[in-house]
This record gives sequence, structure tokens and C-alpha cells, in this order.
Amino acid sequence: MELISAENGMSPAWSPDGQQIAFLSNRAEGWDLYTMPAGGGDATRLTSGATADDPAWSPDGRWIAVERDHRIEGVSLDDRERTVLAGGASHAAWSPTGQLAFVRKRDLFVRDVDGAERLLLRDAEQPHWSADGRTIVFVRRGIWEFDTGSGEARQRTRNPADQSPCIQFDGDIVFIRNAQLMIIHPDGEMTDISYLPSPAGAPAPHPLEIDTIAYQLHDGGNWDIVTASLEHGNIRKLTRATWTSWNARA
Repeated sequence: MELISAENGMSPAWSPDGQQIAFLSNRAEGWDLYTMPAGGGDATRLTSGATADDPAWSPDGRWIAVERDHRIEGVSLDDRERTVLAGGASHAAWSPTGQLAFVRKRDLFVRDVDGAERLLLRDAEQPHWSADGRTIVFVRRGIWEFDTGSGEARQRTRNPADQSPCIQFDGDIVFIRNAQLMIIHPDGEMTDISYLPSPAGAPAPHPLEIDTIAYQLHDGGNWDIVTASLEHGNIRKLTRATWTSWNARA
């Protein structure tokens, strides 16, 4: 008997030009890194073997950082070359200027362009840079913002269930609370995006369109990648979740 994996999709990440989406899928033998056109279409497999997690695109579009084997690897889009960017690390997030934020033992580090690493914050997870590089949002028993210029951190929510924050062009922070997409605005007002299907996970803002996000949607027992308008809905599926099946093989 051979297990035929469903064509799941998880953890979407937009390319800097908004033309492609990197994501994870177990459509082969394990959770591997793929890319596909942002409008949907054939997927290209970039890794095999060790389970991949948390893809993040470099600002020049040449590399995708991904967690594999308890380290951050960079996967080249040109020749599939892989290079180790940070050992004992997870949750990679690239800044617009090429700095790589990552988590090591629950602390937030930054790898500068020259390869030097430095501790940025204690007790900080799931980082995401703003488009201008001035802010990092992260999780610490709620959602926080870190000002990269002043070095000041500000708590935005106090619910320990809040996860997976990302920040849009207009300063809105999209995050997950109890499998529901939420927005916290710069003035502190909060919006429950109840018109989008849930349970949801791993939101990713479009690099050029303020209103558009990609996220993973639990559907039919599996995860799908969808894009949506935060204002109008307009859900569009980019992967097809299918029930896992067993086939007899001679």
C-alpha cells in the first residue's frame, strides 16, 4: 500500500514583485518548498528530503529562506543551490535591505548583509518586517512592534492566543486569533475579519497591494493556499485540498 499525499498548501510567501508565491506542500513524499504563479498554475518543487518550514523571500527575489534540519537555509531560485544562513534557527524574515531576522532559543537575532549576527530582542518569536524596514512585528504573549531606529518595543495586543503577525503598507497588522484573521490598526482599533473563511493561518501581505493577502485555509481536512481582499473578501484558491487516499500497488 502506498500513501498518495493530498495536494495541500501551507505558509504562503509572496515574491517581492508579487508575481509568485512560495509555499509548502506534501504533494510529494514530505513537506517541501514550492513556488507557483501568484494567479495559480503549475508548481515548481525546490526542495526534497528534510521537512521545510516558514519560507521567506529575499528582497532581490533570488533566494528563499526556509527552515530545514533546525537551521535556516537559503534556496537559490537560479540553480537550486542551498546555503546555510543561520544554525539552530527558525522563523526567518528578510528586511527590504537584506537583513535576515530569525529566532534562536526564543530570542530574536538579525543576520546583517555581511553575515554578522547580533541579538536584537529577548523572548520574541514569529518576526515580520514592515515594507520600509522601520518596524518588526513579533509575538511575546501578544503582538508587539519593535522600532528598528529607536530600539523601542511597544505591545499592541495582550491576548496570548495572538499569533502570526504581519504588517501592511498602511501600518495595519494582520494576525491570527483563535483561527480567525484579525486586524489591529495604527490607532489601536481592532477589526475582526469575520467575512473571510476560517480557520485560517499564516497570513502574508501582498508586497505591492495594500488590500491583498495570502493565507492558508483549512478546507476538507487539509490546508489550501488562498488570496483574498481584506476589504471585500474575493477569495481565490490557488491549491486544491483533496482527501488523502490509499492505493494498492503491486
